[in-house]
Amino acid sequence: MDVEDYRAARRTRLVGLATDLGVPADEAGSVVDRVIEAQRRRILRADDPDDVVVPALREEVLGRPRSRLVPAVILALAAVVVAAFALALVPDPDERPDDPPVRTATVPSLLGLTTEEATSLLVRNHVAVAVRAVPQCNPAGQVLGSVPSMGTTVTSDEVVTVIATAAPTWTCPDDEGARDTAWALLRFLLSGTARPDFADTVSVHVDGTQVGAVRSTDLGSSGLWRTVVRDPVVQYVARPAPNDLGQPVVSVTPRRGPSPTTCGRPSARPLRVAGRSTRIVLTAGGRADVRGCGLTIDLVEDGRGRVAAVALAGP
Repeated sequence: MDVEDYRAARRTRLVGLATDLGVPADEAGSVVDRVIEAQRRRILRADDPDDVVVPALREEVLGRPRSRLVPAVILALAAVVVAAFALALVPDPDERPDDPPVRTATVPSLLGLTTEEATSLLVRNHVAVAVRAVPQCNPAGQVLGSVPSMGTTVTSDEVVTVIATAAPTWTCPDDEGARDTAWALLRFLLSGTARPDFADTVSVHVDGTQVGAVRSTDLGSSGLWRTVVRDPVVQYVARPAPNDLGQPVVSVTPRRGPSPTTCGRPSARPLRVAGRSTRIVLTAGGRADVRGCGLTIDLVEDGRGRVAAVALAGP
């Protein structure tokens, strides 16, 4: 097994084990890294590197047991007694009482979290984490999904790979911050850890019709906003998607003005809003998109670049 893959997959658990053995929390990481480096060749050859690293870590922390020199004559006279006790004291190879207990957890929905937030959430549930970066023009560090996918039951012996955006090596088109605004809205709705720049009053539209307006200061407490905007997005994202990510695929399209149609139907036309718009489409696929279209969110800005209208069109 590749040493760096093993380190990424198991370091969190090994640091926890080192702490359990009495290593100060601020030193546990360096102790684990030292042991992994010392066992590098054995890790490459091992079927299960834990069988190499875990004993070496215990030996590093606790020291090698000391043996006592016993005269040969005494050993010969006591051989029968020692053998009898030895049989009773030999541990069952299937029992590993010093290992941390194996826990189970269900992989949660991670869309709308940052890489750091998703990693922290999984670690708190005793799940080992690796991160795979996917270069995109979207803001870096936004979680797209996981492997295994949301809803899968995993044990603390398994690794969940978080799939997240990363800065690309190519030049992205200048969308004047539209993608930042789109992902800020998703995080505002799904995790509450970001907030786009809203106008003083935000009009709310569903399937082409305005259903109300909410002051931006009241978005966190508004029943209209919660029922019409937040809950539909949260519920859509919470349904496992039949794709490799296990989450709806997010697409963001900046536009010069409001989109004229949504899945062949007329789009909302907010009054007194003449700025650009940004279309977010969440596509889960399968039965979640009964009409062949994903959940569409249009963000329409006012002349000052603030989100003044939010329009949803259901799948």
